Amino acid sequence: MSNHASEPDPQRFLANRPTDLRAPRPWHRLAYILRTLPAAVHELAGELEVPAGGRVLDYGCADAPYRDLFPHAEYVGADLPGNPHATIEIRPDGTLPVGDASVDAVLSTQVLEHVADPALYLSECLRVLRPGGRLLLSTHGIMVYHPDPVDYWRWTCAGLHRVAAEAGFEVVRFKGIMGLAATGLQLIQEATYYYLPRALRPAFALCLQTLIAVVDRVESWGGRELNALVFAVVARKP
Repeated sequence: MSNHASEPDPQRFLANRPTDLRAPRPWHRLAYILRTLPAAVHELAGELEVPAGGRVLDYGCADAPYRDLFPHAEYVGADLPGNPHATIEIRPDGTLPVGDASVDAVLSTQVLEHVADPALYLSECLRVLRPGGRLLLSTHGIMVYHPDPVDYWRWTCAGLHRVAAEAGFEVVRFKGIMGLAATGLQLIQEATYYYLPRALRPAFALCLQTLIAVVDRVESWGGRELNALVFAVVARKP
């Protein structure tokens, strides 16, 4: 969402994100989080409390993987020009061609770390929501740099609480996805993966992703709210 034409577009990746990552093979280097994150979004979507006949805005919809979560509501996918899955186009300044207080819920999954101005993005989320409407947002906590084409931000648990509150939201639910021990293993894998011969990488990733899954099942849930690879928040507009 840059205002500078010469800078790489920070959301261009959304329209081109490979759909095969929705169902990764077990030896994919991000297999565990690519399975776990959608499951968490499915769980938390129920807390959006979208009424029958309501309206849901997916702000940075990519290939609209969560459209089916809202079968009884109008789904509006917002993305950059060129995305055939989008219903509306995000303006060049990052704002939305959507009226004030016109949607019941906003969905934002793995977008915030890529936008140039998170405060603007969150202010737009608040603006388009009706009073009492809710936002479901996920973004990175602890994660390696992954430009796609750009990658600007990471949040601590307190930092994400703060930016949500500063935007005017009341946090209803906060969830860490993939705890600290599993995240540590993921980072070890990321630090060594590309030093291995190409033929050995799938087996290495399979071993690490299997270990990550086991470790993450035994880690306490309370600890995830402090340190996690990904954080998710459900927040309400007063």
